[in-house]
Amino acid sequence: MQVKRFVAKDMRRALEMVRQALGEDAIIHSSRRVKEGVELLTSVAGSEPVAAEPAEMSQPSPVETEVSSSVSKSGREIAADIELASQRLAAKELADASADEYLRKNQVVNAGIRVNTARQRPITPSHNIDVASQSAAERYGLLPQEPQTTSGDEIELLHEEIAQMRSLLEEQLKRLSGTHTAPANRQTSALSQRLERLGFSGNFINEILERPLRQQLLAKAWPETMARVAHTIPVVDDDITANGGVFALVGPTGAGKTTTVAKLAARYVMQHGADQVALITSDTLRLGGQDQLRSIARILQVPLRLVDENNSLSTVLRSVRNCSLVLIDTAGLRAGDPDLKAQMEPLANISRVQSLLVMPANSQAQVLKAAMHSYQAADLKACIITKLDEAASLGEALECTMQAGLPIAYTCDGQDVPDDIDLARGHKLIAKAVQLAQQVSDRQAVSG
Repeated sequence: MQVKRFVAKDMRRALEMVRQALGEDAIIHSSRRVKEGVELLTSVAGSEPVAAEPAEMSQPSPVETEVSSSVSKSGREIAADIELASQRLAAKELADASADEYLRKNQVVNAGIRVNTARQRPITPSHNIDVASQSAAERYGLLPQEPQTTSGDEIELLHEEIAQMRSLLEEQLKRLSGTHTAPANRQTSALSQRLERLGFSGNFINEILERPLRQQLLAKAWPETMARVAHTIPVVDDDITANGGVFALVGPTGAGKTTTVAKLAARYVMQHGADQVALITSDTLRLGGQDQLRSIARILQVPLRLVDENNSLSTVLRSVRNCSLVLIDTAGLRAGDPDLKAQMEPLANISRVQSLLVMPANSQAQVLKAAMHSYQAADLKACIITKLDEAASLGEALECTMQAGLPIAYTCDGQDVPDDIDLARGHKLIAKAVQLAQQVSDRQAVSG
């Protein structure tokens, strides 16, 4: 029996010496740390194994234990064992990294899902003892590591599997409670749940997902779904008040009509001057309603006219015919109020008046639909969605406008005049809907 002892500065050099001296049939009987670095006791396949010498300097490291446990195995067998262990460890690390999608708070949908790229070592077949042992040595920190990124497709596949498993569990719970019907497939189930969190109804979700998606992975199918919803939202292409005109803001009590009038008026004053803007109010019902608008007119230094029993809307409009932009603030009435139709008819009868429905995003879907139906008497041209900062979801308001075919002109996201008003754009609205849903999810996570 021929036993050879190899001593080198590190494991890499020691294994290289074994390979060059004994070839691929070398058997490693033991390995340990010594003053000079690493010591290997080896022999050629076919020889009798030799007991390892007692450790002098320190206890064996994890890699030494792994290698020495393979006594009497050939180099190829050791390589296969180490490769199998490497694959199991890499699979576990990939699964742990993929779970971050559901453990992290700051998840976004851009496309929807924010992902951490896991840094992994590539798994390649080993054909000799030095490559396999080197992989084990790297795993235990004996050799410098050079992390590489696994392919994006592999990571996305793992994300997809975890997402589908989660969706499947949620579906089972909903099915047991009898609150949901089974979707056509797992992808549709996951997308349906996300759209539900945005506030959309089941009928609308079915319409959106009726046509097949080009993307199969959930991480890519979600952005495609959001883009599809964004293109469905009706919006006004231009800034309808930028070139002036007569606009009446109608809507239920507390919708934010007076504040929106102030924002539109302030924007126009800043661009064209105070002499080009006039305010009109027909709100004789709400206590203090005129006082609020009178304060706004005084700050902006624009005229304010009142519509009452002695002054009809037509008469008041003639008195401000020299102003480029005329904004009419109306009384807020609940849907079904007998006085509502009587107040809306004059607006519909004057052709130059364009009525804009002000819809608060923090109202329930049924309330929004009732308001949409009731205020149609004013011959609505477009709508303004307000109070986005106070809403828990945006899907209800968006779906209401889509069902009525009423385009959205502006959105209001706060009380600041004139800053908190923006032109309505489909992609911004769906992004805001996702943001609101994420905020609700974060609050629930904190409180739970």
